[in-house]
Amino acid sequence: MVAKANIIITALAKAAQRWSDYDYPVRQDAVNRSLEADNRFTEAAVTFAVNQQMALLTEEALRSWQEQLGWDEKRTVGVLNPGNIPFVELQDFVGVVLSGASYIGSVSSKSPALFPAFLSDVIEIYPDLRADISDWEDVVESCDILIASGSDDTMLKVSEMADEASIVSEARWIRGHRFSVSVLGGRESKDDLVSLAEDALLHEGLGCRNTALIFAPAAMEIDPVLDCFATFRGTFAAHPATTGSLKMQQAFLKAVSTPHAFADDLQFLISRGEAEPQQPGHLRWVPYENLEEVTDWLNDHTSEIQCVFTSRKLQNIIAGAEIIGSAQRPTLTWAPDQMTHTAFFKHQTRKKGV
Repeated sequence: MVAKANIIITALAKAAQRWSDYDYPVRQDAVNRSLEADNRFTEAAVTFAVNQQMALLTEEALRSWQEQLGWDEKRTVGVLNPGNIPFVELQDFVGVVLSGASYIGSVSSKSPALFPAFLSDVIEIYPDLRADISDWEDVVESCDILIASGSDDTMLKVSEMADEASIVSEARWIRGHRFSVSVLGGRESKDDLVSLAEDALLHEGLGCRNTALIFAPAAMEIDPVLDCFATFRGTFAAHPATTGSLKMQQAFLKAVSTPHAFADDLQFLISRGEAEPQQPGHLRWVPYENLEEVTDWLNDHTSEIQCVFTSRKLQNIIAGAEIIGSAQRPTLTWAPDQMTHTAFFKHQTRKKGV
């Protein structure tokens, strides 16, 4: 077990080292093909995602996670991957192969190139890696344990497929739609607010870790936030499809007299109102009088929220909150839907239907 785990760790780290080079031809080709697909990827955002993910795959970090995951070669884990943000497939893949299991995963047409190219590199380094890519039906039919992420409607269909394949409910990790929230205290620095822009706007608001709601003190001025959002968009320009979508939403907000603010070129849009998530890229600014009403709201909506982000000063008040600026920089072992891979795999030794 130790020898195989070490070989897999070395293969992952070597592949990540290759991909850390911006000029690596395989990476360049995969990025170019990704930008041609039907998605809202931008070159700057893809570059950010690849660099951020590859930086996580050090031998030290991989070995530490592997020790937590344990080892079980008898099972096959199927993963139905979304394609909403670049390299979203990586964490589940790494977690599966580090646990000793066989991996079979799908690839979304929205992100058809990055993960398959990276997987090919890992297999080139370690040809005996038990990992493959297939279509949805084959993934579900072939696996003992199923992980799936996507919209709520899609996850209902996945559950039906899992029923037909006799995958017991305990052996499914079905992850539907969630959104994230930022809570401001009113004294955030300029750096904090630029980081808030990254949390909200990078990847066009399409990730479950993207901030969708911003709770702010009722007396807080929004102008410094708008300035920092504009600063961020100066580096990470919005995808044209996002600006087109925001133009329609801005016109609607104006028609119904909803207070809102936006960039002149509609690279971002923020409306003021109730705590209700809007379309991706459209942020909702939610004023509050005291933090107790915010914590009460958070407690009432835990099943819908992926992450809560706040400043260090508020972390002791907002239980479980992460630091502003970490939404698009998750750790290798972060817990989607408050479930860790270690906890899920630990109890999933049964075969389907047993």
